[in-house]
Amino acid sequence: MDLLRTNSIKVVGRLKSQDLKVGNRKDNGAGYISGNAIIISNLDGRDCEFEISFYAAQKTKEGKDSQLFTSYSKMGELVGKKIEVTGDIRESRFFSKNADQMVSSQKLNGRFVRGVAESTPDEASFEFGGFVVETLKEKTNKDGDIYRYDLTLGQSNFSGTGMSRFVFHVRPEDIEIVKGVQSYGIGQTVGINGDLRFIVSVVTSERPNEGGFGEAVTRTFVNKQHNFFIMGGTAPITSAEKGMYPGDVIKSLVSSYKARDVELMSSAKDGGSDMPAEKETVVTNRQTSLI
Repeated sequence: MDLLRTNSIKVVGRLKSQDLKVGNRKDNGAGYISGNAIIISNLDGRDCEFEISFYAAQKTKEGKDSQLFTSYSKMGELVGKKIEVTGDIRESRFFSKNADQMVSSQKLNGRFVRGVAESTPDEASFEFGGFVVETLKEKTNKDGDIYRYDLTLGQSNFSGTGMSRFVFHVRPEDIEIVKGVQSYGIGQTVGINGDLRFIVSVVTSERPNEGGFGEAVTRTFVNKQHNFFIMGGTAPITSAEKGMYPGDVIKSLVSSYKARDVELMSSAKDGGSDMPAEKETVVTNRQTSLI
């Protein structure tokens, strides 16, 4: 079954730094290179900072030298220069003992890297396709004002045995985009495209010594906003030839996702207490979330 699995990113900017290192796997001694790169792109009049991860084995499955390994090994030569990176979005999921819950985040994964001309416009964009796990949800601040909308999509892995879930965002002022995404129903197959906007800012705050004396306590912390803003989308896809996710496939994928959560929780708790039984997944039009 050819399910919709569009998942791509493109980032053009200046390579600020990279920490890729060569190593050997513990299980078989095979060589690899891995690490992260920081790219600065000036978008909408301000700098965005994209951290992108890279990994490549030294040899291909056929035993030949990997071109990706060679390319990544030379990335240090591109520091300070304009580059283009293409890749995809990955979900990172683990059980947090401190929060006593599953934690999910999404990261940028790089694949191809190349130097580009200085005149090349900066860019950070994505395309994605999957099924609606959670319909558009309001995010409000402490004053009750909507500062963002979130849409959660699921996507099958290539073997069809598991899935990942991803959250995409809509600016409240993008009225037409909000209306378009609000029309999506639970379980529908859709394709979206948009802008990556990763803002890093340093925030300084002062806390007075209440009832005491002397200077206030000054604290500085780094605030990171990773936004995946939707700028366009398809009508719901209803054809199997175009990658529609059937209801039974969605049910199976969601069940496998929940089962994986149980595995991760059990592992984190060292096989401790019994985990809650997995609930049966039923897809209805009135649902707002599958997970």
